[in-house]
Amino acid sequence: MRCMHGCPFPSLRRLTALLMCLLLCIALPAHAVQRPAVSSGLPGYEHTAWRVGQGAPGDIWDIAQDRDGLLWLATGSGLYRFDGRRFERQPAPPGSRFPSTNMVTLVPGDGDALWIGYFQAGISQFANGQLRNFGRAEGVPVGVVPRFSRDQQGRRWAAINGGLRWFDGKRWRPPPASAGLPERRVQWVLQDSRNTFWVLADLKIWKRAPGAVRFEDTGIAVSQMATLVESPLGEVWLADRVRGTSPLANAEGVLPQHEREARRLPELVAARLQFTADGALWATMSPHGGVARVTFDGRRAVRMERFDSPDGLTATSAVPIMADREGNIWVGTNLGLNRFRARSVKTLSAGPADPYRSLVRASDGRVYGYGEDLAPYDLRRELLDGSGAQLKAAARGAPTPIWQFDWVNLARTRDGRTARIALPAPFTGQPLHALLFPDDEQAWVCTGERGVLHYAQGRWQRETRLPEQACSSLAMDDNGQLLLGYADGRLRHLGDSTIETFGAAQGLSVGPVTALLKQRDLLLVAGESGLAARLGGGRFMPVRTDLAGVLEGITGMVADAQGRLWLNGSRGLVRLDSAHLRHALRAGLPVTPRLFDAVDGMPGVALQSGPISTAVLAGDGLLWLATNQGLAWLDTTHAHVNSMAPSVRIGDVLYGNVHEPLRDNMRLPAGTTQLQIDYVALSLARPERNRYRYRLSGVDEDWQDAGSSTRAYYTNLAPGSYRFEVEAANEDGIWSRVPAHRSFRIAPTFMQTVWFKLLCALLVLAVLVMAVRIRSGQLAALFRARLQERNGERERIARDLHDTLLQGSQGLILRLHAISQSPQTPETVRSQLESAMQLAERNLAEGRERVNALRDGPFAGRDLASALADVHAEYAGQGTNPLRLTVEGTPPRLQPDAAEEVFLIGREAIRNALRHAQASAIEVELSYGVRCFLLHVRDDGVGIADDHAGAGHWGLQGMRERAQRLGAALKLWTRPGLGTEVALSVPARRLYHRRPSRWRWPWSRPDHD
Repeated sequence: MRCMHGCPFPSLRRLTALLMCLLLCIALPAHAVQRPAVSSGLPGYEHTAWRVGQGAPGDIWDIAQDRDGLLWLATGSGLYRFDGRRFERQPAPPGSRFPSTNMVTLVPGDGDALWIGYFQAGISQFANGQLRNFGRAEGVPVGVVPRFSRDQQGRRWAAINGGLRWFDGKRWRPPPASAGLPERRVQWVLQDSRNTFWVLADLKIWKRAPGAVRFEDTGIAVSQMATLVESPLGEVWLADRVRGTSPLANAEGVLPQHEREARRLPELVAARLQFTADGALWATMSPHGGVARVTFDGRRAVRMERFDSPDGLTATSAVPIMADREGNIWVGTNLGLNRFRARSVKTLSAGPADPYRSLVRASDGRVYGYGEDLAPYDLRRELLDGSGAQLKAAARGAPTPIWQFDWVNLARTRDGRTARIALPAPFTGQPLHALLFPDDEQAWVCTGERGVLHYAQGRWQRETRLPEQACSSLAMDDNGQLLLGYADGRLRHLGDSTIETFGAAQGLSVGPVTALLKQRDLLLVAGESGLAARLGGGRFMPVRTDLAGVLEGITGMVADAQGRLWLNGSRGLVRLDSAHLRHALRAGLPVTPRLFDAVDGMPGVALQSGPISTAVLAGDGLLWLATNQGLAWLDTTHAHVNSMAPSVRIGDVLYGNVHEPLRDNMRLPAGTTQLQIDYVALSLARPERNRYRYRLSGVDEDWQDAGSSTRAYYTNLAPGSYRFEVEAANEDGIWSRVPAHRSFRIAPTFMQTVWFKLLCALLVLAVLVMAVRIRSGQLAALFRARLQERNGERERIARDLHDTLLQGSQGLILRLHAISQSPQTPETVRSQLESAMQLAERNLAEGRERVNALRDGPFAGRDLASALADVHAEYAGQGTNPLRLTVEGTPPRLQPDAAEEVFLIGREAIRNALRHAQASAIEVELSYGVRCFLLHVRDDGVGIADDHAGAGHWGLQGMRERAQRLGAALKLWTRPGLGTEVALSVPARRLYHRRPSRWRWPWSRPDHD
């Protein structure tokens, strides 16, 4: 019986032990996994959301960034692009269409190519404005395309539910059967930095070593929709929808199972993973749960931060996550797009809870914060993750004294005990306006209305060298000498033996002084209305900036080890580069500061009413800031500079009512005079802080500063070719390396063409010709009238001479003849009378000749040759001085006035030859040429000895004057004893009568002779 009762008992004990061992074996892995502390929110990141209804698309399945910085979104409603300001749906190129609007995968390709994977519609390549679609006919099996990748040889691979494929340039081909990879349920592909090619297929993990052909089964099972990612350390991580997230492999290969299990994060059930440069792991939770961020201490996960729709995420269901080239994290959900940007300024969460919090730097470089209870908090870098109690405990063990104040007293904490130091009479209990603690034993105080006090060696002393005026700010220069700023805007420098005072006469005009800083040769004075600077021993100059108000209300200024200036003011924290500031002051240029505001993590603005600086730099490089919302810090050992130079995208051009993309070498229609050109910088970190400048060749001589405006306007544009250029700078003032540009041409209207201008010139010329013709006609009519008047006058004079002088002379000759014939006339008198009568008859003949010339003109309408022949006959007589007359060409109709002048010149030449040359023969030659008329008169006489021959009958001077009026050329060749030749050359247009034109101006008159 004992046996019956005792046997079961040992068996039961063994069974219990076996069950405990089994449970322990099951529980060990569970206890071996990592379970970091979980917190809600991402306090180190600024979150920005673009929601459906605000322009953002929904159902975002993938995000990609192209080489220019533009963001592309694959959504359930098509392809979208985002430039940081607006979303635009990308249509298919003309003549083509997307196989489906349900796009699930995006990856940039070579150049500007973009590969698109669809839910059930194959693959597309969008490049250079063209779309190539690949379906079953091109080797793409039916199924979702969740991922693209490239291998060591540069081949493009696609993970498709229906099988793995690679692209040969024309078709998508499966790997050969010898590769050993299953041809179904391919979920993911990844080429890591060591050229190992990973594939998730048939719910297993496969890998292909560099240079290998065959895939190797790792034996590790995965769930549906698992994904892979590589960390900055070169580790490949697996996101499994059942087991959570765990590392898979490193440089040595697949990790051992126990290590994978020990580092597994079972609570991180992720759809996608993304590592950032700081080593943190970001994940979108599956199927719900928003976003998670895991930080590590070595290989140990120490903290998990969760961010979901209650925190501001556009939706709790998120899939794609991507880090752009500027370090922003982008998350797509089914209700919009989210951006997470690391904050430069961090808020101290465990610290003084009082509304007013102060900062002080101890002599060893440590910074302490405290509130009205004067309980100090140690703010060293390594303590910031601790609790408030831990920070207080560390401050109690401070190795050096800590100076403090309580508005009317000073206090000093030494060895954890705080002792108050009251001000001396009569300043006891008066408010403190400015404080400065040069070391552990000294303090400077400005109090009341007149007191400047110095505390040293346990005693108070009033500074009697200064006027009785309390200051508003205190600082030390590099030599340990005191700088004092005052509420009336003045500054005093307390030297060893002198006191310098600066005010408006020295260029200092910033209002009540709120902060002072001396850095080598640079002295900065901040006031309520701005900032002034002094270089060396020069005058103060205002510091100008293109950001209004950022240099106002500054109550704390420090300079870090890199020479950067940090100013805590009423708009936030301002950073200035001291070298750039010096250059701007010398050149009279504005500075471009970097403003850190709420988006960068500033919890508020600088305190404006404290007696101590609101910016303190700790020895460990942390810049501490006292704001109206608490204490904050910024790590000055980090650059906090977005060094990525932004590229610029030129968008649409608006002219008239037409809105279309501005393409290079675009031709705009005639009559375009006004343009609006849109552009945007592809810097997605702080797009609202991007700044622009542009210029249009032929219009702008230099760059035009556009500030943050993304549009350029032009009016009164003339036709011609133009080139538009635009540059952008990001929030840190980094400008584009190369400006974006577009060339375009505005076509001219008909009235702006060269032909129209030539036509106008011809019209003006025609009007001038018409005016000249009209005026010429008027002058010709006036000339004809005067000529007729002159001819009438000549006829009148001829009649009067004939009726009076000639008739009287003839009667006188007859009377003298009668007297000479009288018998009473003596012979000597008769001979004298006969001689006088002969002379009178010659004069009478010459007078008749002159009267005839006045009446009818010497030419009287005869042809020129006959008229000259008559002259020779009249003056030569019969048989003497024979005349040889030669006429060449057909005589045309001659202009009467010009012909008369030619006749008179020829007549004078013939008369001179007959009267003075004693010639035996005279030769006259007339040549009617096409371009000119020639008259030659030659004789074989004695020649002309001087130019006064023929005086009294016009002579040579009269011949030259007539030729000059004609516009003709008169030449004379003569030598004594060899005869004389007179040559006259008359342009045809001056002598020949013009033929009437076949075409006649309607206002022209026909010519009448």
